[in-house]
Amino acid sequence: MGVLVSVRRISSYDVDLTSELRELLAPLGGMKAFVQPGEKVLLKPNLLGPFRPESAVTTHPAVIEAVARLVIDAGGRCFVGDSSGCGSHESVLKATGIGEVMRKLRLEWADLDTPAEYAFPNARVARKIRLGAPLAQMNKIINLPKAKTHVQMVATGAVKNLYGYLPGTSKSEYHYRLKTREWLAELQLDLAVVLPPVLNIMDAITAMEGEGPSGGTPRQLGFLAASPESVALDMVTFRAMNLDPEEIPLLAAAKRRPFGTTDWNGIELVGATPEELLCRDFQPIRQLGNPLRLLPLPQKVLDFVQRRWKAVPHIDRSRCVKCMRCRDGCPMRPAAIDPDRSAVADPARCIKCYCCHEFCPVKAISVNPTFLERFLLTPRLRTFAARLAGRIKA
Repeated sequence: MGVLVSVRRISSYDVDLTSELRELLAPLGGMKAFVQPGEKVLLKPNLLGPFRPESAVTTHPAVIEAVARLVIDAGGRCFVGDSSGCGSHESVLKATGIGEVMRKLRLEWADLDTPAEYAFPNARVARKIRLGAPLAQMNKIINLPKAKTHVQMVATGAVKNLYGYLPGTSKSEYHYRLKTREWLAELQLDLAVVLPPVLNIMDAITAMEGEGPSGGTPRQLGFLAASPESVALDMVTFRAMNLDPEEIPLLAAAKRRPFGTTDWNGIELVGATPEELLCRDFQPIRQLGNPLRLLPLPQKVLDFVQRRWKAVPHIDRSRCVKCMRCRDGCPMRPAAIDPDRSAVADPARCIKCYCCHEFCPVKAISVNPTFLERFLLTPRLRTFAARLAGRIKA
């Protein structure tokens, strides 16, 4: 028997989500299988910033309310906590609608922006790291990610949502220190290894396609999914988004370790078939994908090309409101992007982490492909690279 992933087809947030969630968790033993009376339970949603629920940037408040009700019914003491990429937690809770849920159910806020030192000898990237102090005070963590595309990490789900364990600007600092998405994937996997949630519940009723995690377009996927394992849940969700696991840095890193279940034969899906969940015309991010890896060139050459094909962020001045979240969230000092200086990020300083794109509340920052990227993405070059790689392997 494989790792269980339970799925519930739900078309709208305007249904009785508490009852739907109860049905979703029934194959897993219900909420009481994960929460014991008197335990402190942290609900860890995706609270990227002060975005309204209909934008599909953050975990929907109706999902958080339903989960909280079941935790309370199981006797748990329920907290909500995250470290947002931008904005104060007061502004985030107000805009997302989660503040109203907390007031209604008298939930407590766990401020993950308050740092504390943690030591994890078995971690691969950061054996000593500053994370949100309240994490150490919790008995259980329930992970509530949002299904979205991501301009740097291709997609964001259960594992990526744990990056919110890091307080404040340290998330941007790690973008600068680790440079590549492969190393960032290893750090995010470390967080899943050392502080694993007991339960992961994916909000995929309305997901985000295109240039996520904040600049994309809401897209109906129509389901909630739950599993005790974050990697297995991401496998199911990203397949529904019609994404290739090999193209997603986090899943590729999990397979290399190995960590979690990246083999479909090890996943038992209940409630729906993969074909029933699949959104065939789901719009992914624009990314280079296979051609570079297929070309028989030294790794240093491939790295050199990759640094130059990746898009530099551009600011649409007709949309920009000069909130300066892009500048303030940039891990470079001085910032590589500044609306007061230029409409284009400084290509000599930009590390292509796209934090500015994430933090922009009005979708004023784009990551349009460069000329080299458009050339490398042509079907003719893809076919040539694949054939060339095939001949060499033979």
